[in-house]
Amino acid sequence: MKKSTLNEFRFITILVGIVAAFMIFLPSLIVKDTDSSYTGLEIAFGYEFLNLGGLGDGKFLFSFFNVLAYSLPLLAALLLFVSPKGYLGSAIIFGGAAVLLFLIPEFTVATVTVLGIVNEVSVEWVYGSGLIIAASLSVLGLLINLMSIFRKA
Repeated sequence: MKKSTLNEFRFITILVGIVAAFMIFLPSLIVKDTDSSYTGLEIAFGYEFLNLGGLGDGKFLFSFFNVLAYSLPLLAALLLFVSPKGYLGSAIIFGGAAVLLFLIPEFTVATVTVLGIVNEVSVEWVYGSGLIIAASLSVLGLLINLMSIFRKA
């Protein structure tokens, strides 16, 4: 395979990783049967979605795995940017990112505090556009890296 084609695959994969990571700014999770949607930033770093003053509040807790899920595509792109032969490592990272992105509803914890009593709330989530795009791009990054590995061999 020509070196220029591998460089084009490398550039496309880096671009895919960057775009997948920036999907954190789009709606990631939607509460089923409502119009309430939350961005990846809100569900990853924590967000107060309800404030009743001194009576109580509702929050999303910080989730390390959600932060990791959105960071891994950027890490995979960075690996390819730094190491032109890092296709295997990048493929593994993209694969891990895809799995974690599809599991984000499981890692998202919503709590409601009423009069000082904290309760975890079970929420039925629907994937939002940002999450679908990020997971799809991670799978695409994995496939491009695997194709680059097999074409090089």
